[in-house]
Amino acid sequence: MKKNEYIEAKCIDYTHDGQGIVKVDSFPIFVKNMLVNEVGKVKIIKVLKNYAVGRLIEIYEASPYRQVPLCPIFKQCGGCHLQHLSLAGQQNFKTKRVKDTLERIGHCHVGVQPCLMMEEPWYYRNKVQVPIGTQGNTIVTGFYKQHSNDIVPMDKCYIQNEASNQLINRVRILLQEVQETPYDKVTHQGNIRHILVKYAFTTQQLMLVFITYQKKIKKIDYLISTLKKEFPHLTTVIQNINSRHDNVILGDEVKVIDGPGYIEDQLLGNTYRISVKSFYQVNPIQVEHLYQKAIDFAELKPTDEVIDAYCGIGTISLSMAQYVQKVYGVEIVEQAIIDAKENAIRNDISNVEFTCQDAGEFMVEFAKKNKHIDVVMVDPPRKGCSQVFLDQLITLAPDKVVYISCDVATQARDIAYLQEHGYIADICQPVDMFPQSHHIENIVRLSYQKNID
Repeated sequence: MKKNEYIEAKCIDYTHDGQGIVKVDSFPIFVKNMLVNEVGKVKIIKVLKNYAVGRLIEIYEASPYRQVPLCPIFKQCGGCHLQHLSLAGQQNFKTKRVKDTLERIGHCHVGVQPCLMMEEPWYYRNKVQVPIGTQGNTIVTGFYKQHSNDIVPMDKCYIQNEASNQLINRVRILLQEVQETPYDKVTHQGNIRHILVKYAFTTQQLMLVFITYQKKIKKIDYLISTLKKEFPHLTTVIQNINSRHDNVILGDEVKVIDGPGYIEDQLLGNTYRISVKSFYQVNPIQVEHLYQKAIDFAELKPTDEVIDAYCGIGTISLSMAQYVQKVYGVEIVEQAIIDAKENAIRNDISNVEFTCQDAGEFMVEFAKKNKHIDVVMVDPPRKGCSQVFLDQLITLAPDKVVYISCDVATQARDIAYLQEHGYIADICQPVDMFPQSHHIENIVRLSYQKNID
């Protein structure tokens, strides 16, 4: 097989990120935008030792799940991966991906429920951060083309909420008007690096964050007054200063320029304060289904004491509080715990105790108290749980562990370890938090088998 060679092939499976897989003499070729059971003409564009990469040139036999992407820049933009795949096709892909990953990495053969999909899988994101650059003398905003630093100019994103789309477009025009300059990551000249917008679906409040390289923004008072007149729901404007020369988006210094520095949203009957660095699920419609499923799987009782590890601003902790005697929430991000404590007060919830600490260290100290815990709810970052955390979890031996994850591979790895120490996975429910992309949120419940030797 050689670069620039053309082949005719049938797609037999998907990679974890939704690329089609074809094989020639058992040698795999990954083909973007090709769907299972499609037959087409493929051009080989890269040949490596263990696999090749192909480009779909022509489709001879199309999948019944193929659809026309809604977004005109779908193929160039790196934001979405699966707009060419129908909702039913995405459900099949995501359900199978969870099942295959749990079995391959976790040696876990739990029954996987069909992925819980959105009825209207568009305009769902409540957070958007877009890089800003120039093309010629014009300021552009958009998303990076896959595997590059080139911005694909965009006026409308079909998975972001409309209010954020409109606000970003207006900010771009105003920055051009006041002659503010985008940051150039090669020369380290210019100022504006990213524009970040958070939107609360229930209150309609908007937060605008200028992520800058320099300390000042040109004519910032004019920018704010103009935007607030045109966007009455813009309740706070923040500057985040990032003078680093790497790909980290947010810097350490946060300046509240206008408003309280946070917005408020509602979830499962509670009100939450969301600051610039707060973790809050990006799909507020699906997150209610996600959290309610997790709570249902926990089978909570009024006498239960529960740990919510990696609790963020307390959304799961406070949602569980009404069902149990006590919830202990732990999170390493200081601002998130400040917000969580405020959220508990705001919602008049007194049976939740929040601690700012590494989750593993917290579990070590908790295990030393020899206190019984009935349920551990865990929703870690993409890298999964630390070894220290898992070891102390085993020491505590709660009756149930409900594990929520945005990375099924690390979740499966952790489940394999827990299964070696007395736990059995008995329920699994994928939830499509990220329609049109290959990402997936997954819930697995593990129950402790007390009679295991």
